Amino acid sequence: MTLLLDRRGLLRAGLAGALLPGLRRLAFAADPGRPAPLLVLVSLRGGMDGLNFLSPADDEAFNAARPASLKAANGHRLEASSETDFRLHAEAAPLAEIWRDGRMAIWPAAGVPLTTRSHFEAQALMGWGGGSRGETPEKEGWLGRWAAGATPAGAPVIGLSAQGGLAKEMIGARHALAVANLAEGLAPPGGEFGAAMLEALHRRGAGQAAAAGRDALAGLAALDQRLPRGADGKLQRYEPAAGADYARVGGFGNALATVAQVAKLIPGLAAATVDLGGWDTHEGQPGRFAERVRTLSNGLAALDADLAELGRPWTVLVASEFGRRLRSNRSEGTDHGRAGVVFAFGGGRRFGLARHFGPWPGLGPEELEEGVDLSVATDYRDAFRQVAEELAPGRPAAFARG
Repeated sequence: MTLLLDRRGLLRAGLAGALLPGLRRLAFAADPGRPAPLLVLVSLRGGMDGLNFLSPADDEAFNAARPASLKAANGHRLEASSETDFRLHAEAAPLAEIWRDGRMAIWPAAGVPLTTRSHFEAQALMGWGGGSRGETPEKEGWLGRWAAGATPAGAPVIGLSAQGGLAKEMIGARHALAVANLAEGLAPPGGEFGAAMLEALHRRGAGQAAAAGRDALAGLAALDQRLPRGADGKLQRYEPAAGADYARVGGFGNALATVAQVAKLIPGLAAATVDLGGWDTHEGQPGRFAERVRTLSNGLAALDADLAELGRPWTVLVASEFGRRLRSNRSEGTDHGRAGVVFAFGGGRRFGLARHFGPWPGLGPEELEEGVDLSVATDYRDAFRQVAEELAPGRPAAFARG
């Protein structure tokens, strides 16, 4: 099964990255589908230091464990707790504004229940929705399963990874594509002849690989047909709504713009993933971390503005595989820890989780996990469930446990 899933991912990624004409005339291109609620998952790969992103500024144990450069003490006060002065990093002003607007929820100490500080293990668990080593991994990522239950029948694309390959959370999903960029259109190699050959190859084939091929070709055709073109047939540049500025955050902005554009072209798109790496800050954290937070905040602010008038409910969910140690190291960095920050914000309607703030376990010696880490007070799946249920009430959460 692993080989088949890998072939699916490679097939979709390869088709989505090809740039030659011919696809949009394929006869089996499907209808874009009826509107569905949209969940955008932003994964902060590398283990974001949640205590630097969201600091308990008046906590004595926290202040004793870190230099000023690894705190957000001069950041944006959230007034999220009557007991602790929580502050967002100074570079997170756009996110603080969304919180004040009443459209954000934060879980300050969330993570996988299994004690692990391995990037690979934690990301794998969060990809299929697991919680322990003893569980049998699902054949599909949790977000792909959720999208299948939240989308009306007939949508040619229900899931999108705005990158070169499907994210773990989307692996194995039907009608899911990896599309890194729409600027050059979407078509398989070989022009019309190549498109016809691919269509013939997959049209009558049996098995999962053939079904994945048909899904991918139909989805790509549906997308390509709807890309705006001028009288000369050339693609027109995507123009975000409300003056949203993706260019200032580089590749992350390009990925977010792709999500927004596909969401507008395909109303049945129910789930999308975007990765932002660079959070593994073992040394030289202050400058690197500030740049990452600035990129994250400005990118999400652009997406928030661009999707404001989407016409259907949408939510952005942001998480990292784990947080960092309470005490900083001698290289002005932080090492792998346990609990981190999960947050979500919504648009297009009233956000039912407005200003929800999850439990905080504290940073006293008796409260730390193994005496060194912020303890996991919220199983990440519980936070994800709340977000999914608020966005699409009654839909299955598609996690490993009930």
